[in-house]
Amino acid sequence: MKRLIPLSLAFLFFTIGFSQTKEQLEILDKYYQKSLAEWNIPGMAIAITTGDSIIFSKGYGYANLSKKTKVDGNTLFAIASNSKAFTATAIGQLAEGKKLKFSDKVINYLPYYKLYNDYTTQNETVEDLLCHRNGLATFSGDLLWYATTKTPEEIISAQQYLKPKFDFRTRFGYSNISFLAAGMVIEKATDMSWAKYVTDHFLTPLKMNRTLVSTDQISKVKNVATPYFYENGKNIELKWVNWDNIAPAGALISSVNDYSKWLQLNLHKGTLNGKEYFSKNTFNKLTTPYINFSVNENGENINFKAYGLGWSIQDYQGYKIVGHGGGYDGMISKSTFVPDKNIGIIILTNSLSWAPGAIMNKTLDVLLANKTNGKDWSAHYLTYKQKQDSTAHVNHIKNESQRGKLNNKHLDYKEYTGVYTDKMYGDVKVYANNGKLYFSMEKSPIFKAELKHWNHQIFTFRFDTNLSSLPEGKLWFDLDKNGKVEKLHIDVPNPDFFFTEFEFIKQK
Repeated sequence: MKRLIPLSLAFLFFTIGFSQTKEQLEILDKYYQKSLAEWNIPGMAIAITTGDSIIFSKGYGYANLSKKTKVDGNTLFAIASNSKAFTATAIGQLAEGKKLKFSDKVINYLPYYKLYNDYTTQNETVEDLLCHRNGLATFSGDLLWYATTKTPEEIISAQQYLKPKFDFRTRFGYSNISFLAAGMVIEKATDMSWAKYVTDHFLTPLKMNRTLVSTDQISKVKNVATPYFYENGKNIELKWVNWDNIAPAGALISSVNDYSKWLQLNLHKGTLNGKEYFSKNTFNKLTTPYINFSVNENGENINFKAYGLGWSIQDYQGYKIVGHGGGYDGMISKSTFVPDKNIGIIILTNSLSWAPGAIMNKTLDVLLANKTNGKDWSAHYLTYKQKQDSTAHVNHIKNESQRGKLNNKHLDYKEYTGVYTDKMYGDVKVYANNGKLYFSMEKSPIFKAELKHWNHQIFTFRFDTNLSSLPEGKLWFDLDKNGKVEKLHIDVPNPDFFFTEFEFIKQK
């Protein structure tokens, strides 16, 4: 019988049956508070669990700054791509039940499934979907689903126009659309929606009672964090964006206390409280490397990095660790578990920062190697980020200084107006109103803005910052040999969404 000792009103830890010390947890607690302040994060929640009990659970800062609502272990955040392991594990369950095989061809379940060539379309397997090896670049095609009105079928079919970066099955290219397809395979094999399957087979039996499968459920619950991004010295509030059309890749919303139950299940390799959810063989399959990454490129002391099926895998401090990250606009999360040490960690934030990765490294340093005075990962990451931000700021100032100097002339605004179509995405509308020029991406209601002339046929814009954290972008028009507007292009510098994958042609 474990003895429960309060360290503070905010978090608890167990001393019997747990090898970590009170001193280690106190050191980590202080480090978490320091990191929150360093990164200007509004709110954060962290839990550390063994296979049987949560040994640390604490909230830091605010779920909502204006309302001054504080974060605790039950505060809900988007866990985004941490959802992928649920999808992969569901596939594992179905394979155990002979409902499908990992080697099954995707096209046999989804007749509308198409990729850049016939060979890849006909030969991609369910297993391929779960380890990101279809040849596309990381995040390729994400603008097909993000904040769009497109259906899953439309998204999956449209990816046929995406150009490959690698040969099939040779390199890693992180694909949210692949996990969407995996979720649709689940629906086809079970005649049950992905959301219902995950709820019935994981959330309900694990008593993850506060975990949501859609933003549509947020209005029915309390204690939900608000997304933010930090810019020009302040945190800017974002509105929640619905991810139902990509749900199997990242729709889950959870708390550190709820997610700890999922970590406990995986620490026990599929069986928890006498109930087998999946076999050890399935666990081993999901956490076996399927596609490998280069290591020691940055002097890191790591022997291997890989992606399994819905999980990232690597060694750290001499142990195999399994985990994933999650990115939602205004929220970043990180989860990890170490089977050989019986430890799981979940970090949820309502900010866009690199802090979760730094905090995870520090936590592992302390818990796995007792490096209580080791490397300050938060300071290390922050220094690098500040240099990056400084460079971006200088470049922005330089860019603005050129506005109108290269060529301050443009066509009459009515020459730009009209509908422009990309075969993969759909339509962009350009229109004039009260002497100003605007555009809207018709499939993405949040992507609309005023166009401000920069040079030649190039305009700058910024989406509504309450709806998107994306920085200023450029939109430019191509003219034909007669000087008539022919095409439209969009570019927004960011690591996640590739507007340049589209080419919009003006409709006559």
